[in-house]
Amino acid sequence: MKKIIFTIIIAIFLSACSNKNITHDPIKNELLAYTQKTEIINKNERILALGTYLNPVYPNLVSKNLEEHFIVAIYPKEIDINENSFTVNSSIQDVMIRELKEGDELLKKVAFSVPWGKYYEIISPRKNTDILRLNFEIYPSARIELAFQKVSVSMYWHPKR
Repeated sequence: MKKIIFTIIIAIFLSACSNKNITHDPIKNELLAYTQKTEIINKNERILALGTYLNPVYPNLVSKNLEEHFIVAIYPKEIDINENSFTVNSSIQDVMIRELKEGDELLKKVAFSVPWGKYYEIISPRKNTDILRLNFEIYPSARIELAFQKVSVSMYWHPKR
């Protein structure tokens, strides 16, 4: 009996200390649905690459040319990337890469943001395919591939932005 009462008291105490304000952000949930992750683990280093396909969640980013927009994050930020190696579905043609600096407006649109990462915006011409494969190289000669399911509009409900 003492164990049950003690357990109940501890449970009440712990629940009283928890944060009651839960914020639900549907846009963050949508972004996570279009985010892919890959890791490279070697003897002395660990590299994490995260990529998000922005078109379904932020259709206002897409111009009349209907480009494909991605944000890629690399951790740690000391890792060198071969910016000329970026391809979308094996095509390097017209792929534009821009490193995002701290405070960039586009960084406010991603679901993940940490100070020890380096961020890039990747824009490529429209691809008429169901899967988008974003590939690039990290020095020394490690290849990263992130695959995204392409849909015309978000599968999730989202409020007006």
